[in-house]
Amino acid sequence: MTARLTPYELILEPLEHDAFPAIRAEAEQRGRDALEHDDFLLLGLVGATLSSMIADDAPAEAVDQYGELFWQGYRFWAAGRRFYTFGESITSSLIANAYDMDEWQLAAPPSCYLQFPNQRLWARVAPDAPFEPVDGCFVAANESSAHGSTHVELRILLVLGLRPERPGISLVFDRLDLDAREAPSRAAQPWSDGEMAFATSLPGGERRGLRVLATGGELETLVLRALHALDARPKLLVAHPARESSAADGSRLAYVDVLGLNEPGGRDGAHSTT
Repeated sequence: MTARLTPYELILEPLEHDAFPAIRAEAEQRGRDALEHDDFLLLGLVGATLSSMIADDAPAEAVDQYGELFWQGYRFWAAGRRFYTFGESITSSLIANAYDMDEWQLAAPPSCYLQFPNQRLWARVAPDAPFEPVDGCFVAANESSAHGSTHVELRILLVLGLRPERPGISLVFDRLDLDAREAPSRAAQPWSDGEMAFATSLPGGERRGLRVLATGGELETLVLRALHALDARPKLLVAHPARESSAADGSRLAYVDVLGLNEPGGRDGAHSTT
């Protein structure tokens, strides 16, 4: 699977050269941790940059969303731009009724971007909004330990409607707090109101294999299962180096392709990475 152009490259990558290093320097000078969401948003350079990105009459929810996107982008950059692509085969496994996670304990990179097959998954920002195709999601993870258990906070930012020719994107935020040992049970049955998870209401969607993320539980399940695939199945991970240039819709970033169990290279022959 060839990685598509990411929202990071379209919106945030220009900030790598000046803004991100300056933000890190300001945080160090002021004794704040820019990797922490609230500390990041209190920095002067962050406020100034957000003001230049957001229209003066933007609603409060747009300000919050752009603040989350800015922080996720900074953390993605600081963590080494970990980018994972999920093809059709592995995505079908992630949205199946049953997904075996054994006794896995949640483990996640501090920050990453998960990209799913083009126009396979759909979602919307509000019940009265139109459905848009899912590109992927930023995921930031914070771990803390107490009384012999590990607590994990996941901040998930779902990106919808990403197109190189479109000036903006749509965003859906979700936050998940859980004991690392609870991940398999939380991701086992993402059902809602007695309906099957990831069902589609799109015209012709069932025939075309389209699926909908209609609830926060479905989004959380997708992310937890994807993180399981990264952590528990290293032989399914195939690394690709960064490229110097890209096609109009192709990413230049280094990325890791996550294979399905039945794909060529998806067993012992894969070039694995961690």
